[in-house]
Amino acid sequence: MQLAKSANSVIRLGIDIGGGTGTFAALMKIFYNVTMLTTTLNVNAPYSEAVAARGLVPLHVPLQQRLPVFDGTMDLVRCGRAVNRWIPLPVMEFMFYDVDRVLRGGRYLWLDRFFSKAMDLEEVYEPMIRKLGYKKVKWAVANKTDPSGLKNGEVYLTAVLQKPVSR
Repeated sequence: MQLAKSANSVIRLGIDIGGGTGTFAALMKIFYNVTMLTTTLNVNAPYSEAVAARGLVPLHVPLQQRLPVFDGTMDLVRCGRAVNRWIPLPVMEFMFYDVDRVLRGGRYLWLDRFFSKAMDLEEVYEPMIRKLGYKKVKWAVANKTDPSGLKNGEVYLTAVLQKPVSR
């Protein structure tokens, strides 16, 4: 929110991809009066119902389906931990281009704790993200220190990217 404020832009509407029970959306509503749509799937738990019970908007949208919003309407798209190296590359690329479709010019894509193998981040995911032509506002990589991360040489990426105002 501070980044948007310093750039004289306002964030009013966004999407949280893989938003679980909607905690991020709830916090954005309470503290910043931002309406966040939350994409979730009911895998092993009734996530959509939990989001709706909080008075928020759940969207049952798998990653390989277009987001059900108009082009250029979102101020923020956050991809949480559900967006990671386990997603097939064609699906990931489709998702990034659909995010590009729905984001307004000058607004933000936030990759929050995206994890992959360190080599894959450099050779696969960073070039895929770079194709969007977004400005890197923040790009931070850290080692994933849980047993799986240590075993597989995984890293976390947290990035805030700004879509160009015009192409």
